[in-house]
Amino acid sequence: MSETETISDALDLSEIRFEKPGYVELVLSLVIVWGFGDAVSTLVAAAHAGAAMEANPWIRLLLTHEPLLMVALKSAVVLYAGVVLLECRSVVERVPGWRAWFLSLIGLGTAVVLTNLYVGLAAV
Repeated sequence: MSETETISDALDLSEIRFEKPGYVELVLSLVIVWGFGDAVSTLVAAAHAGAAMEANPWIRLLLTHEPLLMVALKSAVVLYAGVVLLECRSVVERVPGWRAWFLSLIGLGTAVVLTNLYVGLAAV
């Protein structure tokens, strides 16, 4: 790179390509965010703010009695949903806007996780 050449001139940006996320990647992201992320952030919020702050009465009941039951329930539901989505791939991919639907669910799940973490950390 010479002194008159800028950094953007020196970089060959023509080789950078953004690919749309694939179906399996989106399902995996959904399972991670709504399964692992939601369960862990719910435990953090319940540990610091108390189980009474949980909006879902079933989850609140599980948190009161045995928090691991909440993790098991959320894991089972998300695992089932992931398997169904993988099995129904051909049907889902025929729906217009299926990527936008996945991305909106992943975004909503991320917002739920961040809200749970905020509640837990604000109570500290």
